[in-house]
Amino acid sequence: MQRKNTVLWIALPVLALLAAGCTGAQIDFTRSYVPEEGGINFMKVTDETQESLSTPSVTRTAGRMTWWVNPIFAINHDGTSIAYNTFKNDKRNIFVRSLDVRAASTQRTFRTLVNDVCFSADGKMLCFSEIVGNYSRLCLTDAAQGTVVQQVSPINTRDYGPRYSVDGKRIFFSRADGANYSIWSYELATGSFSNYCYGLNPMPISEEEFLCTRMNSERNYEVWRINFVKGSESLVLSQDDRSFTTASLSPDGKWIVCVSNTPSTDQPGSRENLDIYAVRPDGSRLTQLTYHQGDDCSPVWSPDGQYIYFLSQRGTEKGEYNIWRMNFNLQ
Repeated sequence: MQRKNTVLWIALPVLALLAAGCTGAQIDFTRSYVPEEGGINFMKVTDETQESLSTPSVTRTAGRMTWWVNPIFAINHDGTSIAYNTFKNDKRNIFVRSLDVRAASTQRTFRTLVNDVCFSADGKMLCFSEIVGNYSRLCLTDAAQGTVVQQVSPINTRDYGPRYSVDGKRIFFSRADGANYSIWSYELATGSFSNYCYGLNPMPISEEEFLCTRMNSERNYEVWRINFVKGSESLVLSQDDRSFTTASLSPDGKWIVCVSNTPSTDQPGSRENLDIYAVRPDGSRLTQLTYHQGDDCSPVWSPDGQYIYFLSQRGTEKGEYNIWRMNFNLQ
Protein backbone atom coordinates (compact mmCIF):
# COMPACT_ATOMS: atom_id res chain seq x y z
CA MET A 1 0.00 0.00 0.00
CA GLN A 2 1.73 3.16 -1.19
CA ARG A 3 -0.39 5.87 0.41
CA LYS A 4 -2.99 6.03 3.10
CA ASN A 5 -5.66 7.11 0.64
CA THR A 6 -4.87 4.41 -1.92
CA VAL A 7 -7.82 2.21 -2.86
CA LEU A 8 -7.88 -1.06 -0.91
CA TRP A 9 -7.58 -3.72 -3.59
CA ILE A 10 -6.67 -6.37 -0.99
CA ALA A 11 -10.35 -6.92 -0.29
CA LEU A 12 -10.93 -7.64 -3.98
CA PRO A 13 -7.75 -9.33 -5.20
CA VAL A 14 -9.09 -10.11 -8.66
CA LEU A 15 -8.64 -6.45 -9.51
CA ALA A 16 -4.85 -6.65 -9.34
CA LEU A 17 -4.01 -6.85 -13.04
CA LEU A 18 -0.64 -8.36 -13.89
CA ALA A 19 1.88 -7.06 -16.37
CA ALA A 20 5.59 -7.25 -17.20
CA GLY A 21 8.60 -6.20 -15.10
CA CYS A 22 9.68 -2.65 -14.29
CA THR A 23 12.61 -0.54 -13.14
CA GLY A 24 13.22 1.64 -10.12
CA ALA A 25 13.90 4.82 -12.10
CA GLN A 26 13.57 8.26 -10.51
CA ILE A 27 10.71 10.09 -12.20
CA ASP A 28 10.28 13.85 -12.68
CA PHE A 29 6.58 14.17 -11.90
CA THR A 30 6.61 17.97 -12.03
CA ARG A 31 6.35 18.09 -15.83
CA SER A 32 2.77 18.48 -17.05
CA TYR A 33 3.61 16.93 -20.41
CA VAL A 34 6.56 15.53 -22.37
CA PRO A 35 7.70 16.22 -25.98
CA GLU A 36 6.08 13.00 -27.29
CA GLU A 37 2.69 14.46 -26.35
CA GLY A 38 2.92 17.35 -28.80
CA GLY A 39 -0.42 18.48 -30.18
CA ILE A 40 -2.32 17.50 -27.02
CA ASN A 41 -3.68 20.21 -24.74
CA PHE A 42 -3.75 19.14 -21.09
CA MET A 43 -5.89 20.76 -18.41
CA LYS A 44 -5.67 19.97 -14.71
CA VAL A 45 -9.17 19.46 -13.28
CA THR A 46 -8.44 18.76 -9.59
CA ASP A 47 -5.76 20.14 -7.29
CA GLU A 48 -3.88 17.90 -4.86
CA THR A 49 -3.17 20.89 -2.62
CA GLN A 50 -6.91 21.41 -2.08
CA GLU A 51 -8.24 17.85 -1.87
CA SER A 52 -6.77 14.36 -1.83
CA LEU A 53 -8.23 11.89 -4.33
CA SER A 54 -8.81 8.23 -3.53
CA THR A 55 -6.12 7.18 -5.93
CA PRO A 56 -5.66 3.85 -7.72
CA SER A 57 -3.33 1.23 -6.32
CA VAL A 58 -0.43 0.87 -8.77
CA THR A 59 2.33 -1.38 -7.47
CA ARG A 60 5.62 -2.68 -8.81
CA THR A 61 6.70 -5.74 -6.85
CA ALA A 62 8.90 -8.73 -7.67
CA GLY A 63 9.16 -7.85 -11.35
CA ARG A 64 5.44 -7.49 -11.89
CA MET A 65 3.14 -4.51 -12.15
CA THR A 66 -0.41 -4.41 -10.79
CA TRP A 67 -3.04 -1.72 -11.04
CA TRP A 68 -6.57 -0.97 -9.93
CA VAL A 69 -9.29 -0.60 -12.53
CA ASN A 70 -12.46 0.60 -10.78
CA PRO A 71 -14.06 3.90 -11.92
CA ILE A 72 -12.85 6.38 -9.29
CA PHE A 73 -14.52 9.32 -11.06
CA ALA A 74 -17.34 9.88 -13.55
CA ILE A 75 -18.69 12.58 -15.87
CA ASN A 76 -22.46 13.14 -16.04
CA HIS A 77 -24.56 12.75 -19.21
CA ASP A 78 -24.31 16.36 -20.39
CA GLY A 79 -20.68 16.94 -19.43
CA THR A 80 -21.40 19.62 -16.84
CA SER A 81 -20.57 17.78 -13.60
CA ILE A 82 -17.96 15.41 -12.26
CA ALA A 83 -18.21 12.97 -9.33
CA TYR A 84 -15.05 11.61 -7.75
CA ASN A 85 -13.82 9.77 -4.66
CA THR A 86 -11.76 11.69 -2.14
CA PHE A 87 -9.94 10.81 1.07
CA LYS A 88 -10.91 13.04 3.99
CA ASN A 89 -11.06 12.50 7.75
CA ASP A 90 -9.77 8.92 7.31
CA LYS A 91 -12.76 8.06 5.10
CA ARG A 92 -13.33 7.73 1.36
CA ASN A 93 -16.42 9.43 -0.02
CA ILE A 94 -17.94 10.90 -3.18
CA PHE A 95 -17.79 14.61 -3.95
CA VAL A 96 -19.61 16.27 -6.85
CA ARG A 97 -18.92 19.59 -8.54
CA SER A 98 -19.29 21.47 -11.78
CA LEU A 99 -16.58 20.91 -14.37
CA ASP A 100 -15.89 24.62 -14.16
CA VAL A 101 -12.35 24.66 -12.76
CA ARG A 102 -13.31 27.37 -10.26
CA ALA A 103 -16.31 25.52 -8.86
CA ALA A 104 -16.49 24.28 -5.27
CA SER A 105 -17.22 20.60 -4.54
CA THR A 106 -20.05 19.20 -2.41
CA GLN A 107 -19.86 15.97 -0.45
CA ARG A 108 -22.55 13.50 -1.56
CA THR A 109 -21.86 10.43 0.59
CA PHE A 110 -20.98 10.09 4.24
CA ARG A 111 -19.75 6.52 4.34
CA THR A 112 -16.47 4.87 5.33
CA LEU A 113 -14.85 3.16 2.32
CA VAL A 114 -16.50 4.15 -0.94
CA ASN A 115 -14.80 2.20 -3.70
CA ASP A 116 -15.90 3.74 -7.02
CA VAL A 117 -18.64 5.83 -8.61
CA CYS A 118 -20.76 6.25 -11.75
CA PHE A 119 -23.62 8.52 -12.84
CA SER A 120 -26.97 7.16 -13.99
CA ALA A 121 -27.81 7.64 -17.66
CA ASP A 122 -29.82 10.78 -16.88
CA GLY A 123 -27.29 12.10 -14.36
CA LYS A 124 -29.77 12.11 -11.46
CA MET A 125 -28.36 9.19 -9.46
CA LEU A 126 -24.97 7.93 -8.34
CA CYS A 127 -24.13 4.25 -8.02
CA PHE A 128 -21.06 3.14 -6.08
CA SER A 129 -19.60 0.17 -4.28
CA GLU A 130 -18.60 0.33 -0.64
CA ILE A 131 -16.17 -1.97 1.16
CA VAL A 132 -17.56 -3.36 4.41
CA GLY A 133 -15.24 -5.89 6.04
CA ASN A 134 -14.37 -8.54 3.45
CA TYR A 135 -17.29 -7.64 1.20
CA SER A 136 -18.18 -4.94 -1.30
CA ARG A 137 -21.80 -3.93 -1.95
CA LEU A 138 -23.47 -1.72 -4.55
CA CYS A 139 -25.41 1.30 -3.34
CA LEU A 140 -27.47 4.13 -4.87
CA THR A 141 -27.85 7.75 -3.83
CA ASP A 142 -29.27 10.93 -5.33
CA ALA A 143 -26.61 12.90 -7.24
CA ALA A 144 -28.08 16.24 -6.14
CA GLN A 145 -28.97 15.40 -2.54
CA GLY A 146 -26.75 12.56 -1.31
CA THR A 147 -26.94 11.25 2.30
CA VAL A 148 -29.81 8.72 1.85
CA VAL A 149 -28.33 5.47 0.50
CA GLN A 150 -30.15 2.46 -0.95
CA GLN A 151 -28.23 -0.82 -0.76
CA VAL A 152 -28.53 -2.91 -3.92
CA SER A 153 -26.25 -5.92 -3.37
CA PRO A 154 -26.91 -8.77 -0.97
CA ILE A 155 -24.86 -8.47 2.22
CA ASN A 156 -22.25 -11.19 1.62
CA THR A 157 -21.11 -10.41 -1.92
CA ARG A 158 -18.16 -8.72 -3.59
CA ASP A 159 -19.72 -6.41 -6.18
CA TYR A 160 -17.88 -3.47 -7.70
CA GLY A 161 -17.28 -1.34 -10.81
CA PRO A 162 -20.91 -0.35 -11.58
CA ARG A 163 -21.91 1.06 -14.96
CA TYR A 164 -25.43 2.00 -16.05
CA SER A 165 -26.82 0.45 -19.22
CA VAL A 166 -27.31 2.71 -22.26
CA ASP A 167 -31.08 2.84 -21.68
CA GLY A 168 -30.60 3.41 -17.94
CA LYS A 169 -32.77 0.44 -16.94
CA ARG A 170 -30.08 -1.73 -15.35
CA ILE A 171 -26.66 -1.52 -13.73
CA PHE A 172 -23.85 -3.75 -14.94
CA PHE A 173 -21.10 -4.68 -12.48
CA SER A 174 -18.41 -7.24 -11.65
CA ARG A 175 -18.86 -9.86 -8.94
CA ALA A 176 -15.92 -11.71 -7.37
CA ASP A 177 -16.24 -15.24 -6.01
CA GLY A 178 -12.87 -16.26 -4.62
CA ALA A 179 -10.40 -16.06 -7.50
CA ASN A 180 -13.19 -16.05 -10.09
CA TYR A 181 -15.02 -13.02 -11.44
CA SER A 182 -18.11 -12.59 -13.58
CA ILE A 183 -20.32 -9.86 -15.03
CA TRP A 184 -23.81 -9.30 -13.67
CA SER A 185 -26.59 -6.74 -13.94
CA TYR A 186 -29.20 -5.38 -11.55
CA GLU A 187 -32.64 -4.57 -13.00
CA LEU A 188 -33.80 -1.28 -11.47
CA ALA A 189 -37.53 -1.84 -12.07
CA THR A 190 -37.74 -5.39 -10.70
CA GLY A 191 -34.73 -5.66 -8.38
CA SER A 192 -33.61 -8.87 -10.13
CA PHE A 193 -30.03 -9.93 -10.84
CA SER A 194 -28.72 -11.55 -14.05
CA ASN A 195 -25.40 -13.25 -14.77
CA TYR A 196 -23.85 -12.92 -18.25
CA CYS A 197 -20.32 -14.27 -18.54
CA TYR A 198 -16.90 -14.34 -16.93
CA GLY A 199 -14.90 -11.10 -16.98
CA LEU A 200 -14.71 -7.75 -15.24
CA ASN A 201 -14.94 -4.03 -16.04
CA PRO A 202 -18.20 -4.16 -18.02
CA MET A 203 -18.73 -1.02 -20.10
CA PRO A 204 -22.10 -0.97 -21.93
CA ILE A 205 -21.85 0.30 -25.51
CA SER A 206 -25.36 -0.49 -26.80
CA GLU A 207 -28.59 -2.02 -25.51
CA GLU A 208 -27.21 -5.49 -26.23
CA GLU A 209 -23.41 -5.18 -25.98
CA PHE A 210 -20.66 -4.33 -23.53
CA LEU A 211 -16.88 -4.24 -23.51
CA CYS A 212 -15.08 -6.10 -20.73
CA THR A 213 -11.67 -7.32 -19.56
CA ARG A 214 -10.56 -10.96 -19.39
CA MET A 215 -7.32 -12.67 -18.39
CA ASN A 216 -5.51 -14.87 -20.93
CA SER A 217 -3.25 -17.89 -20.37
CA GLU A 218 -0.21 -15.62 -19.98
CA ARG A 219 -1.95 -13.83 -17.06
CA ASN A 220 -2.27 -10.66 -19.09
CA TYR A 221 -5.59 -8.92 -19.63
CA GLU A 222 -7.43 -8.50 -22.92
CA VAL A 223 -10.34 -6.39 -24.17
CA TRP A 224 -13.43 -8.33 -25.30
CA ARG A 225 -16.73 -7.30 -26.90
CA ILE A 226 -19.79 -9.24 -25.71
CA ASN A 227 -23.21 -9.30 -27.38
CA PHE A 228 -25.37 -10.82 -24.63
CA VAL A 229 -28.51 -10.85 -26.79
CA LYS A 230 -27.01 -12.80 -29.71
CA GLY A 231 -24.61 -14.74 -27.48
CA SER A 232 -21.51 -13.73 -29.47
CA GLU A 233 -18.07 -12.83 -28.08
CA SER A 234 -15.13 -11.29 -29.95
CA LEU A 235 -11.57 -10.47 -28.92
CA VAL A 236 -10.75 -6.81 -29.58
CA LEU A 237 -7.25 -6.28 -28.19
CA SER A 238 -4.53 -8.59 -26.85
CA GLN A 239 -0.73 -8.80 -26.75
CA ASP A 240 1.55 -11.43 -25.25
CA ASP A 241 3.64 -9.13 -23.04
CA ARG A 242 1.17 -6.56 -21.71
CA SER A 243 -2.33 -6.00 -20.35
CA PHE A 244 -5.18 -3.81 -21.60
CA THR A 245 -7.92 -2.68 -19.23
CA THR A 246 -10.66 -0.11 -18.63
CA ALA A 247 -11.93 -0.07 -22.22
CA SER A 248 -14.52 2.54 -23.21
CA LEU A 249 -16.11 3.27 -26.60
CA SER A 250 -16.14 6.85 -27.89
CA PRO A 251 -19.56 8.51 -28.30
CA ASP A 252 -19.30 8.29 -32.10
CA GLY A 253 -18.36 4.59 -31.91
CA LYS A 254 -15.11 5.03 -33.85
CA TRP A 255 -12.52 4.56 -31.09
CA ILE A 256 -11.95 2.60 -27.91
CA VAL A 257 -9.80 4.19 -25.23
CA CYS A 258 -8.05 1.95 -22.69
CA VAL A 259 -5.07 1.62 -20.32
CA SER A 260 -1.94 -0.45 -20.86
CA ASN A 261 1.51 -0.87 -19.35
CA THR A 262 4.19 0.75 -21.49
CA PRO A 263 7.57 -1.06 -21.25
CA SER A 264 10.60 0.87 -20.02
CA THR A 265 13.22 2.16 -22.48
CA ASP A 266 16.93 2.98 -22.36
CA GLN A 267 16.19 6.68 -21.83
CA PRO A 268 17.20 8.25 -18.46
CA GLY A 269 14.36 8.14 -15.94
CA SER A 270 12.46 5.52 -17.92
CA ARG A 271 10.39 2.90 -16.11
CA GLU A 272 7.46 0.69 -17.01
CA ASN A 273 4.34 2.75 -16.45
CA LEU A 274 0.67 3.08 -17.30
CA ASP A 275 -0.43 5.07 -20.35
CA ILE A 276 -3.64 5.84 -22.21
CA TYR A 277 -4.11 4.15 -25.60
CA ALA A 278 -6.73 4.32 -28.35
CA VAL A 279 -7.69 1.56 -30.77
CA ARG A 280 -10.34 1.02 -33.42
CA PRO A 281 -13.25 -1.24 -32.40
CA ASP A 282 -11.90 -3.90 -34.77
CA GLY A 283 -8.53 -3.90 -32.94
CA SER A 284 -6.63 -1.93 -35.59
CA ARG A 285 -4.61 1.30 -35.28
CA LEU A 286 -3.48 0.88 -31.68
CA THR A 287 -2.18 4.36 -30.81
CA GLN A 288 -0.38 5.53 -27.67
CA LEU A 289 -1.80 8.85 -26.45
CA THR A 290 0.18 9.63 -23.28
CA TYR A 291 3.93 9.21 -22.70
CA HIS A 292 4.59 10.78 -19.30
CA GLN A 293 6.69 8.52 -17.04
CA GLY A 294 4.15 8.98 -14.27
CA ASP A 295 1.12 6.69 -14.40
CA ASP A 296 -1.90 7.72 -16.52
CA CYS A 297 -5.05 5.62 -16.08
CA SER A 298 -8.86 5.48 -15.72
CA PRO A 299 -9.81 7.25 -19.00
CA VAL A 300 -13.36 8.64 -19.32
CA TRP A 301 -14.82 10.17 -22.51
CA SER A 302 -16.56 13.52 -22.46
CA PRO A 303 -20.14 13.14 -23.79
CA ASP A 304 -19.22 14.93 -27.04
CA GLY A 305 -16.10 12.79 -27.57
CA GLN A 306 -13.81 15.83 -27.84
CA TYR A 307 -11.96 15.13 -24.59
CA ILE A 308 -10.66 12.30 -22.45
CA TYR A 309 -10.55 12.75 -18.68
CA PHE A 310 -8.04 10.59 -16.84
CA LEU A 311 -6.08 10.14 -13.61
CA SER A 312 -2.43 11.14 -13.75
CA GLN A 313 0.60 11.73 -11.54
CA ARG A 314 1.90 14.44 -13.85
CA GLY A 315 2.36 18.05 -12.79
CA THR A 316 2.90 17.33 -9.09
CA GLU A 317 5.94 17.33 -6.85
CA LYS A 318 5.61 13.86 -5.34
CA GLY A 319 3.55 12.00 -7.93
CA GLU A 320 0.13 12.66 -6.38
CA TYR A 321 -2.82 11.81 -8.60
CA ASN A 322 -5.18 14.38 -10.08
CA ILE A 323 -7.90 14.29 -12.71
CA TRP A 324 -6.69 15.75 -15.99
CA ARG A 325 -8.35 16.46 -19.34
CA MET A 326 -6.80 16.11 -22.78
CA ASN A 327 -8.23 16.79 -26.22
CA PHE A 328 -8.81 13.86 -28.58
CA ASN A 329 -8.20 14.51 -32.27
CA LEU A 330 -7.49 11.15 -33.94
CA GLN A 331 -9.34 10.75 -37.22
